[in-house]
Amino acid sequence: MNSTPTARYVWLANRLHSEIRKGLWVPGQRLLSVRQLGLAYSVSVTTALAAYRRLEDLQIIESRPKRGYFVRASMGGKAPRENNRAEVGQDDPQDSHASQNRQEHSPSTSFGAAVCCDSLFPTNALARHISTAVRHDNGILSRPSSTLGSASLRLALAAHAATWNCHVDDNSILVTNGCVEALSLALRALTSPGDTVLVDSPTYFGYLSTIAQLQLIPLAIPFLSAPLEALNMVINLARNGKIAACILAPTVSNPSGTSMSEDGKQRLVDLLDTLSIPLIEDATFNDLHFNSTQRAAKSYDRTGNVVLCSSTSKTLMPGTRLGWVAGGRYHQSIVSIKGNTSATPPLVVQRALGDFLQGGGYQHHLRRFRRRAKAQVLETLAYIQEQFPSGTSARLPDGGYLLWVRLPDSRSATELAMCASSEGIRIAPGPMFSPMGKFRDYVRINCGFQLDAPRRAVLRRIADIATALVHPTELSDLDIDIEK
Repeated sequence: MNSTPTARYVWLANRLHSEIRKGLWVPGQRLLSVRQLGLAYSVSVTTALAAYRRLEDLQIIESRPKRGYFVRASMGGKAPRENNRAEVGQDDPQDSHASQNRQEHSPSTSFGAAVCCDSLFPTNALARHISTAVRHDNGILSRPSSTLGSASLRLALAAHAATWNCHVDDNSILVTNGCVEALSLALRALTSPGDTVLVDSPTYFGYLSTIAQLQLIPLAIPFLSAPLEALNMVINLARNGKIAACILAPTVSNPSGTSMSEDGKQRLVDLLDTLSIPLIEDATFNDLHFNSTQRAAKSYDRTGNVVLCSSTSKTLMPGTRLGWVAGGRYHQSIVSIKGNTSATPPLVVQRALGDFLQGGGYQHHLRRFRRRAKAQVLETLAYIQEQFPSGTSARLPDGGYLLWVRLPDSRSATELAMCASSEGIRIAPGPMFSPMGKFRDYVRINCGFQLDAPRRAVLRRIADIATALVHPTELSDLDIDIEK
């Protein structure tokens, strides 16, 4: 490839155009920031910006003020192929990078979105609770919920929060449309456009998407991988400028699956309170820690500075998108924003979930869920260690059903995801989990399904592609088309 600046930005623009035509970026989707693009392809910011402007001139993408670059809904160039959305969940919006595939794969053979097999959930029991709620009160289907949500559900959620050592009043809980909305409401209540928000490194890309939509600036700190260093960094940052908020999953983070120690949680809560930096705690995976239920950081909060957000989407009712938030001293502001933007989930769903939680079935379900999730993670981990190229590393997470896998080549994650996507196989490359496009040698692998024969075959194919990327001389044997 010609290395002159002009040829380089043309090459990059052509590369992006090719990805758009293949459906790897869909109409209306936000592209990487100029800085992230430069990091992802090892080019300067000037080159990355020139590539975007070339595509903008060709009416393939468009610039939106203060928001970034987006794929045009109607392009001057060749339209991208239709997106296959068979298994995309709302909690994993960027896992919708799809393609017109040479080989179609079902949700059960995808390793991209953080979703689970239906058999892990108590679907029949929940269906009975919904049926009972309608049978005893058929008017429940036509009545709207209150702004806060069902009283019985909020009582049940407050009781469940107590298992995390959090003592919150049911009137300080707001029911939301999934945890993503809960986190968004909290950020909207605590920040203004242009503010800086602390996130973990790596962090869940859903945070980054919401932060971008609210025109905030993410700043990645290694809270879980280097907690003592992170706390010192926070102190220095607070001295040099205002930090509006910190958003973090201290227990079973996504994507790494790591957890902060109890001492670390308490020190974090105390420090942020001293510095007047609100903590938005994502407790989505708290119930899936392999050593049973863990304390939440909120349990150490004595001033209302911690906003606790969670959801049943990952543990109980994925299809209902039901979440909740306990906003501490910021709760009324969060409730006000919610009341002006969206309604709560259907009342019948809230009633059924509240009855299920109060009936004691949830704890029994969680014990079974954790056992199966751990078994699937261990099985997938062993297969990766057996099949992936030498030098690949991964560790058993503290909980959940996600594996954070490090590849032996420092630039192979994005290429691996792109090559796999061209065959209809989805994984989540590491740069998605960093505001600076870091972790280019990492991929997130979903273990939410049992590793049966079809799933093993797909994982083996991912391993073959990874091996080919690490050892290019083997490309011809594997018939992989990689654009250089």
